[in-house]
Amino acid sequence: MNRSLVEKEFSHLTATYFNSAYFGPSPGRCKNLIEKALARELDPKFKEYSEWRPIADHIRSLWAKLIKVNNIDVALVDSVSHTINTVANGYLGSPGDIIALPEQEYPSLVLPWLLAKKNYGYDVRLIPGEVIDVDWAKKNLPTKTKVFCLSHVSFNTGRKVDLKPLAQYLKEQEILFVVDASQSLGGIEITTDEIQNIDVLTAAGYKWLLGPYGQGFAYFSQAAQKKIQHKFANWLTSKNQLELLAYNIETLPGACKYDRGQASNPLVNAGVEGALTFLLEFSAKEIQRYNQSLVHFFLEHYPRKKFELITPIDHLANIICLKSTTDAEKMRLTLKEKNIDITVREGNLRFSFHLFNTTRQIESLIKVL
Repeated sequence: MNRSLVEKEFSHLTATYFNSAYFGPSPGRCKNLIEKALARELDPKFKEYSEWRPIADHIRSLWAKLIKVNNIDVALVDSVSHTINTVANGYLGSPGDIIALPEQEYPSLVLPWLLAKKNYGYDVRLIPGEVIDVDWAKKNLPTKTKVFCLSHVSFNTGRKVDLKPLAQYLKEQEILFVVDASQSLGGIEITTDEIQNIDVLTAAGYKWLLGPYGQGFAYFSQAAQKKIQHKFANWLTSKNQLELLAYNIETLPGACKYDRGQASNPLVNAGVEGALTFLLEFSAKEIQRYNQSLVHFFLEHYPRKKFELITPIDHLANIICLKSTTDAEKMRLTLKEKNIDITVREGNLRFSFHLFNTTRQIESLIKVL
């Protein structure tokens, strides 16, 4: 990995930052791009439609390149909640259809389905399970399950799901598979083999993807696009977008029909562009290899007598959760006094290791622990 490039892009960090699972820092190039966009915002004279409208498709192409899918299958969203609401409200199902999720899922995945339960009569089930895999699915998913929705990596344990075999099984069962990759994409690789049987893959852009808050993407497979109606009109994705009074609810082809409104926002997309162009200078495998080396370095040296490892050792991503023998919040504040930034989730210390971190920083962390 080009460490000099990483160091240059993150030289502005003023703390030892192990908190990308909460909010990823943006690379330095974002500042220049945002300042350029802001200058144009402050003085928009003679700003032609052709200047700003293509921004959305440019950003769409960067998201598509990151996960190696076709541009046409990518929608621009403001959040994971946006994506799940799109699926929950557009899903062509029937009352009584079972929508299954693992217990202790992030609210962004659960709340839209609970509202859909109220509005459409779906049967929403939160199913317990330590390890989510094919055996678990065969044993626990009810026969009437029509949609299964989960996080690739759990926010509160760091548990990673092996997507490929699970996606293959769910496809065989004709279950719509929806995956939130907010705690994985950007930090670990999601392969084409894994994506090919996933119906909807979405991620918030402000964590491991290092972009601004309020921006993200969703991949909708061709099969998913046939099963999920778009329920909200958007003039920018209308077939008659340049003929303002020729009202037409038909959309441009592909997943852009699920785009959020005003998807070409120049200011925030400048931050998205900076983050994605930085990540695309490396291969996903390269980033994963480096991040995993940090994870294993930490696991080899942390004080085991003082902490219980919550994260399943055989399902590791880049999040490590530890249960402390002392008060977790007190420990977080002690680390804060040493200028080390982490998070407490569900009473456990949560550490996130990303490509701007180093083993020297981890040594400092372990010393305080």
